[in-house]
Amino acid sequence: MQLLLYVPYQRPLGPWVEADGTCQCTVSRLGFGIQLERCLGCGHPEVDFSVPRAEIDRWLGIRRSKLRLSRRKAMQLAAAAASCLLSSQPASARRRRGGRRVLIVGAGFSGLACAHELLSAGCEVQVFEARRRVGGRVLSFHDLVKGKTVEGGGELLGSNHPTVLAYAEQFGLEFLNVPDDVADHPAPVEIGGRRLTAGEIAATAGEIDRACAQMTDDARAVDPDAPWRTPGAVDLDRRSTGEWISRLDISELARKLLASQFTADNSVAVARQSYLGNLSQVRGGGLERYWDESEVYRCRGGNQQFATKLAEAIGSERIHLGCPITRIAMTDARAILGDASGKMWEGDEVVLTVPPSTWRNINFAPKLPDVLTPQMGAAVKYLVAVDGPFWTKHGLPPSAHSDGLLSYVWWGTAAQPHDPPGEALVSFTGGPAAMTWAQMPPADREARYAELLEGFFPGYRTARGEHRFMNWVGDPWTLAGYSFPAPGQVTAQGPLLQQGIGRLHFAGEHTCYQFVGYMEGALHSGAALARRLLA
Repeated sequence: MQLLLYVPYQRPLGPWVEADGTCQCTVSRLGFGIQLERCLGCGHPEVDFSVPRAEIDRWLGIRRSKLRLSRRKAMQLAAAAASCLLSSQPASARRRRGGRRVLIVGAGFSGLACAHELLSAGCEVQVFEARRRVGGRVLSFHDLVKGKTVEGGGELLGSNHPTVLAYAEQFGLEFLNVPDDVADHPAPVEIGGRRLTAGEIAATAGEIDRACAQMTDDARAVDPDAPWRTPGAVDLDRRSTGEWISRLDISELARKLLASQFTADNSVAVARQSYLGNLSQVRGGGLERYWDESEVYRCRGGNQQFATKLAEAIGSERIHLGCPITRIAMTDARAILGDASGKMWEGDEVVLTVPPSTWRNINFAPKLPDVLTPQMGAAVKYLVAVDGPFWTKHGLPPSAHSDGLLSYVWWGTAAQPHDPPGEALVSFTGGPAAMTWAQMPPADREARYAELLEGFFPGYRTARGEHRFMNWVGDPWTLAGYSFPAPGQVTAQGPLLQQGIGRLHFAGEHTCYQFVGYMEGALHSGAALARRLLA
């Protein structure tokens, strides 16, 4: 649900600054209130986190009062609240608990966050990554468009993503606002192969807003950290999002549009989505704030910097690249990892962070429970360098949506400097249609993308340059896009994923229902697991 900030995109933006230099940020809109309330709930925030209780009370009072602050100050408060998760913060780091050796499988965001926090608390860590780079499903390109960054994987960040904000503050990373579409005409939308009129788009928007408000109300009672403990969790989990949509009092067109958005956003068909899974996302994202604050930033210079900064802090001597783990064994006394060459490593605990779609390539002893098969969705991206913002010649915005082969199209280099003049369009497809792209012969795929994009943006064929197809479904170390729980999986799998199995522990966006599918989910899960291991 890409309800983006209304920010002009005429010039690049600095961190936390609106285009016109003024602040349009209301603190009550920011997604740090829930985290602050968790700080209070811990009982001893002034001891555990060096955060005075009176200060947290003051922040909560600000949040509830709709007082207007600068965006920079608001984000600093959000990052401070989120730092409760991070053992690497000064207050937590003083309580060092060394001696344990933890082996971490995967150097994506979750594995690196977990390693960083454990190392900061005095543990010995070793990280094993099959790829020859860090970052997992986050890959920032600097060579597709000269002088600009284009994201090949995870792209959009939220002002309601507390762990992202905390690490950005810690490592000095800056954000760029994702601009809202400013054009003479609304973004084109196609449903069932038919282009909707402006009137139809306006009419269905109100219906979809009401549907989302209903989901928000349903989410208020959800436990964001353990949604399986929510009253009525089993029934909510068994219900599919498709069932929920079918019962809404909305037009058939709005129903189809809503289903297409949920399918694309969550990367699986709505019939295969747990309704409790969606409620968990909404609750974790701050209820009303989830809908318009979850996808509002990119990291200046590339999201992959989160991974490289974490890796630098961990140290290259502790990260084994090009080392796919093929065996994980647990005994009462130790945990053992093995790679394809037969080399073995021993430790006290193992943290598994690689996507569940790749678990089939690992021999577990003992075997994982049959119930532990988190659902992974399909997602692909198509990145195209273009001569410049050619769409403006026709008064069009650089975005589109359909329930066909192109789920979303957006401006991938928005808010970056206009000099040099090149830009990028990004096409994203999530759900069953992504498999169609992944299985299509390359020549046919290029021709089909050109046909569809020319239909949305006249002049595309003339403007296009280099292009890249990001086939995450076909990547051997991913074999999927990102996760979303199937009906019944939150209650059946959630406790296992959180508690672990003996010496085997789990982290990754698939373990974090409140931010499932997001980079925040990966970072949050890694940091949260580290805190549990240190408890």
